[in-house]
Amino acid sequence: MIMAFAGRYIFTLPFFLAILPLIKTKAGLTLFQILRIWGLLRFLKSSGRFNFNNLGQNLNTQSISLDEAYKILNLNPKKKYTKNEVMLSYKKIMKKIHPDVSPELTRLASIVNEAKDIIIKNI
Repeated sequence: MIMAFAGRYIFTLPFFLAILPLIKTKAGLTLFQILRIWGLLRFLKSSGRFNFNNLGQNLNTQSISLDEAYKILNLNPKKKYTKNEVMLSYKKIMKKIHPDVSPELTRLASIVNEAKDIIIKNI
């Protein structure tokens, strides 16, 4: 009886958040990393840079602003970065969204590439 009662509450939100970084998916990504990618997709979708319905089409050809590029690479726009620091952040994200990992992420990878290029150009 006690185990049934305890089992009901073991998967509460704090426990789930504690084990979230430890759970790996079939692709080798942790659920925490997947949530970070989902957050990036939400940001890009809200800014009009990414649309799930038009994956093969590049309808939005306008370039990314410098602030958006910093947000995409998880960098603080008020801080000065070296090229190596930008590349480190870029590589960290690309490990998760490289088209070799999942072909559906090709458009997202191109957006991250563009963000990296814009930041490096403005260093």
